Amino acid sequence: MQAVRLVAAIAMLYLVWVLWGALMKTPVWQLGLVSCVLVLWLTLRMGLARNDLLGVHLLHRMPRYWVWLVWQMVLSNLQVLKLVLGPRSALQPRVVEFEAEAGSPFALALLGNSITITPGTLTIDIAQRKVTVHCLTRETADELLEGSMNRRIAQVDPD
Repeated sequence: MQAVRLVAAIAMLYLVWVLWGALMKTPVWQLGLVSCVLVLWLTLRMGLARNDLLGVHLLHRMPRYWVWLVWQMVLSNLQVLKLVLGPRSALQPRVVEFEAEAGSPFALALLGNSITITPGTLTIDIAQRKVTVHCLTRETADELLEGSMNRRIAQVDPD
């Protein structure tokens, strides 16, 4: 059963790698597969992955989150474009802190990375479950404090 979980984890990593990769050449795909195997091996060797994290029970939770996150990235890109082309007075940078609903290392890393890849926000620190984020506008900070992303991460959390 452990071998099936490892193959499933490698397959998930490789699928994400292929979907995000731009080059469609055989040597690049081979290097991608080698890098996915290496990442999983290092993760296991360092003791960072638990058995339940390698399970396939996360599969049904992640695609819905990814679709939502891509939509949030599109909306944030449009907001930042409006800021760049608009008046400087629209910029109201601020730092906000909030408590993460999910507490597993996986969920905290996913939350921090999701915030950072969304334009206009940058995760500064995650200590325990307290998340510190820099936002370009008050509206972005308010949306983050409203907690939609925080709740969605909690739904994806394996714990």
